[in-house]
Amino acid sequence: MLKFVVLIFVVIMASTFAEQCGDKVCGEGTCCSEFPVVHCRELGIVDDLCMSPGETTDSGRYLFFCPCETGLRCDKNDWTCKQDSSRSE
Repeated sequence: MLKFVVLIFVVIMASTFAEQCGDKVCGEGTCCSEFPVVHCRELGIVDDLCMSPGETTDSGRYLFFCPCETGLRCDKNDWTCKQDSSRSE
C-alpha cells in the first residue's frame, strides 16, 4: 500500500512540475503531448520513441510521444527516430 501511495505522489508531483501546454504554445524544440498528462515534451532524437508529424488527436496534441527533431524521421516499423536518409546533401 505504501508503494502505491508513493507512486501516486510521484505522478502528482511530476504533473505539477511539467509545463502544461493546454492552450499555451510549447516552445521551440518541443510539442504538446497528451499522455499521461498534458505537457510540453522535447522532440525526439535518434532512437527515441516518436509519432509521425501531423498524427495528432482531435485536440491538436500528440498522444504519448512527439515527432522527431529536424533531420530525423519516425520509422513506423519500430516507432523510433532515425536519420533521414532521403535528405540530399
